[in-house]
Amino acid sequence: MRALLDLSGYYALRVLSVVMRRLPESVVSFLGACLGRVVFLVSSRRRVAYADLKAALGSEHTERERWGVVRRQYEHLGKMGLEILRFPVLSRGWIEKNIRISNLERFEETVGGDHGTLLMTGHFGNWELLQIVSGIFDKPIHALNRTQKLNRINEYLNNLRETHGSVAVSRGMRLRDLLRALKRKELVGILADQDAGRDGGVILPFFGRKTTVPTGAFELAYRTGVPILPAFIVRGEGLRHSIYVEEPLRAGPQENEAEFVERGLKAYVGLLENYIRKFPEQWLWGTKRWKYAWTKRLLILSDGKPGHRKQSEAVAKKIQKIRTQYGRPGMEYPLEEIEVRFRSPLRKKFFPVFAFFLMPWIQGRLRWLSFFFAPETQRQIEKAGADFILSAGASLVPLSLCLSKENRAKSVVLMKPGFPFNLFRYDLAIVPGHDRGPVPPNAMRLLLTPHELAPDSVKKAGEILAAKLRDPRRIKAAVFLGGNTRDFCLDAGKTARFFRALCPILGETGDYLVTTSRRTPEEVVAFLKEHVRTDPRCQSLVVANEENPPETVAGMMALAEVLVVTEDSISMISEAVGSGKKVLLLDLGTNLPAKHRRFIELLVLKSAVLRATPDNFGEQWARLENTPASGVVSEEDETLQKRLQEIL
Repeated sequence: MRALLDLSGYYALRVLSVVMRRLPESVVSFLGACLGRVVFLVSSRRRVAYADLKAALGSEHTERERWGVVRRQYEHLGKMGLEILRFPVLSRGWIEKNIRISNLERFEETVGGDHGTLLMTGHFGNWELLQIVSGIFDKPIHALNRTQKLNRINEYLNNLRETHGSVAVSRGMRLRDLLRALKRKELVGILADQDAGRDGGVILPFFGRKTTVPTGAFELAYRTGVPILPAFIVRGEGLRHSIYVEEPLRAGPQENEAEFVERGLKAYVGLLENYIRKFPEQWLWGTKRWKYAWTKRLLILSDGKPGHRKQSEAVAKKIQKIRTQYGRPGMEYPLEEIEVRFRSPLRKKFFPVFAFFLMPWIQGRLRWLSFFFAPETQRQIEKAGADFILSAGASLVPLSLCLSKENRAKSVVLMKPGFPFNLFRYDLAIVPGHDRGPVPPNAMRLLLTPHELAPDSVKKAGEILAAKLRDPRRIKAAVFLGGNTRDFCLDAGKTARFFRALCPILGETGDYLVTTSRRTPEEVVAFLKEHVRTDPRCQSLVVANEENPPETVAGMMALAEVLVVTEDSISMISEAVGSGKKVLLLDLGTNLPAKHRRFIELLVLKSAVLRATPDNFGEQWARLENTPASGVVSEEDETLQKRLQEIL
């Protein structure tokens, strides 16, 4: 089949070349633009091109302008393809009429020396035309070209490139052959704007994202003592082109090879960025140039709920702990957060329906979402670029999927998405073990919600809090009171009975700390202020609705031996268990949701917590002494870290 395709393609190109040579150039240019538009409409690579263009140039273009750049790039490539078929009929007169060369003296001076020259360019403008121009001016180029998979077609294209004296060289050419060309004082042309693979080259920023850059040309130039001459060709109006010759790059007398390679590459990458920024439609987008990137942009979508935000931030911190990729260091993770606000509850309700049908066409059309989102949120959504999109909460899943399509980013969702989004495939879906029903493909179950308590920050919070206490060495228990949510109500009577039982259990040498939630009922807060705050054994009471110092939660966890947490907050329980301290779950409420009960039952089964009521609190406290430490935290941390490393 391949042989038949090769043969038919070869003869089709030959016939098309004959036709193109006989048509007026303006007609060839028009047909090339039409061909490019057709390919643009059917090519899936246009989506890669759009995402890479947005990642590189950000808000320099609007969505419409971005699609315009990509479409014009395809038109340019269509023109270029037909121009290549006309190479045999080009002449010196045509070159002088249609091509303007800036800084020609640099070219003549550099190439005319007693050495060879490495001519370096990128997939920019009609780069194939450079070797034709040079050949017509009696300076043929040994140009490195990628070998095509179809042999006859590859040979025919090379014949077209060689019609005016240049030599087409496959990438398998041996180094000694390149050295021979340079020793003969000839030109060697290299395209140097693609990546060097995951293991090759050096890692440098390219449009703000660290990626691999090939070093071979600069190493060769240093070892042979030849200059590198950057040159770029730019398509102008009509049939015109302009060639820009830049200052040659030479090794300094005191530079070693590594210094020259680094300096030269940075200079060349800077030139390339400058030309791409000026003429973005003339660079070859859509080649996955940042496939191997050491910069991973993280975007957190927040629904405003502190627990959800903490979970997303915890996963982001776990990603940021990954310092190497393919065994090479230098990873960096710029982090952005968008607090998602809808224009109204009704529009929030209908957004998932709209997103479900729009999703296949959302790339480049985020402006359509402005009906649903508040103006500031919409502005951030359109501007945001990311490689990973993290979200916790079912309401954010449709937007996460839309932004993943827009940026070709990887999606990480926390919590089980609702129907029909639970049927979609995500790069990673972190689903709580207590959630029932169908889960997305590629999902992983975790008993605890993701949490991140950095030892250094916990220690520092403990020091800050300790400085405010009367005697931090006496602290034995830290009490975290939740509050009303859905059908659950924190009972003031049970709360009072618990605190009456607490001091005798702590003994004469033990004190305690207390903090509330913003959801804690007023009658419970009133009891705490009247009876607990005045208790000499209570060294600190923080009422979240009145004050909430940032060191409170982490500091209490750092100082206490036992953490006592009410059952209503899955996030708070996960954080307490994740601290590594002993945890008692306290039943102080009514109508605990079934999901919460399943979560707690799983924790008890794993021996990660003990449950207590005000009546049996002393008994359960005593049992803590004989309860072995649970391995659930380290086990789940290791599993999650491994999965994140896999999708990186």
